[in-house]
Amino acid sequence: MTAWLDTETKALLQHSPPEKLAPSDTATFGLVLLAIQGQEQERLTKAVGRIVGSSPDEARAILDRLMPMTLKHGLSQEDALLGQFELISCDAVSVFVADEVIAEATQNYLADLYGLLLQSQEFQSISIRIEHIPLNDKGAEFLHRFVGRAEISLPLELEVMRKKARIMQHWAAKIGGRLTIMAET
Repeated sequence: MTAWLDTETKALLQHSPPEKLAPSDTATFGLVLLAIQGQEQERLTKAVGRIVGSSPDEARAILDRLMPMTLKHGLSQEDALLGQFELISCDAVSVFVADEVIAEATQNYLADLYGLLLQSQEFQSISIRIEHIPLNDKGAEFLHRFVGRAEISLPLELEVMRKKARIMQHWAAKIGGRLTIMAET
């Protein structure tokens, strides 16, 4: 899984408000699920299960809770990025916030913060067009990771979050595919 977190993907994940300052080595983070935009519950359930270390039934119960919700505290920045990548791949809006902020902030402050983050351009829908994906293991893995199935009819147009679109475009190019970001919806 960590193979997906190359330097470029990390930079694309971190490109969201609030701009993150370089954390100290001892800082820990909470991964906060803000909203679910996709319809694919099975992939999302598996992702949440991996993030929190739970069974599929426990992950489904977690996803039935009201959002926003903190999925897990005490994460390193690397683990928080990996969790955010897992969630964005499944069309779920998430951010990571310093545990210290989550612990010390009022509920009103956090509600306002999460509301502002949900309005971020990073989480707005845009249209993409998958024009070519190689017919090999890397192509199948790309499609499974981002589309939810290993075989599709190309070209394929989808609406995804801007953040996901840029990550998909990066990885499509990296594996020899071609993906175009079309327009905002």
